[in-house]
Amino acid sequence: MILRKVVLIFSGALILALQACNSGVKSPAASPEVSNLASTIVAMTFQAATQLASQSSDVLTSAPVATPTSKPILYINNNVQCRTGTKTNFKVVTTFMPGTIVDIVGKNTVDSAWLVPVPNSPETCWVLAQDASPSGSYESLPEVTPQPSTQKAPSIPGSISWPFICSYVQGNVYEVKINLSWTNLANDANGYRVYRSNTQIADLPATTTKFTDTTNVDLGAQLTYSVEAYNDAGVSPRKSITINSICK
Repeated sequence: MILRKVVLIFSGALILALQACNSGVKSPAASPEVSNLASTIVAMTFQAATQLASQSSDVLTSAPVATPTSKPILYINNNVQCRTGTKTNFKVVTTFMPGTIVDIVGKNTVDSAWLVPVPNSPETCWVLAQDASPSGSYESLPEVTPQPSTQKAPSIPGSISWPFICSYVQGNVYEVKINLSWTNLANDANGYRVYRSNTQIADLPATTTKFTDTTNVDLGAQLTYSVEAYNDAGVSPRKSITINSICK
């Protein structure tokens, strides 16, 4: 567009100069006054065209370039329990399977967690950063701080029962199936964690007070199981049982 304007201006100047030169019909050569006038018109036209091109070029080169942005999303890497807060003691709202993709609506940098919508619900829940990978323009997401808990730490679970069945495998090895169950004394838990020999083997909702564990043991071995309750405020002491000389 700029080049076209310059060409039109230059062409108009040439036409005016030619008309001025041809206006004197009495002689093949135009008068000095006419020639000087034509030269002046051409020079002024070139100057104006050069200034126009320079100004237009400056506008083009200084124009801001739009930066494309993409919607912040979260790719779930593991089996994820999405909770009401940024800690593992908070209540589980929903579970995401590996490969699930969800939107991100907020972040908590201190606790390394992402705030995401609960599918088919107006609620939101938190996914720990270690379990997912963000994508898109997530850097600009707002920082969100969960509401402080008004709860107190839950009571210790009640007594545990542990009927079990042993099945022979080979040599001195037996498969044992242990049916653990316990009582909820205070109804103040978000969930329960079950441990075998101090290793966590289950994380259960508060509505579940039973768990079946199947493992291989040597004849006459000893097994220790523990159950703890948790909620937004913390974790209860563990209730433990020990089974001696199992499958003897």
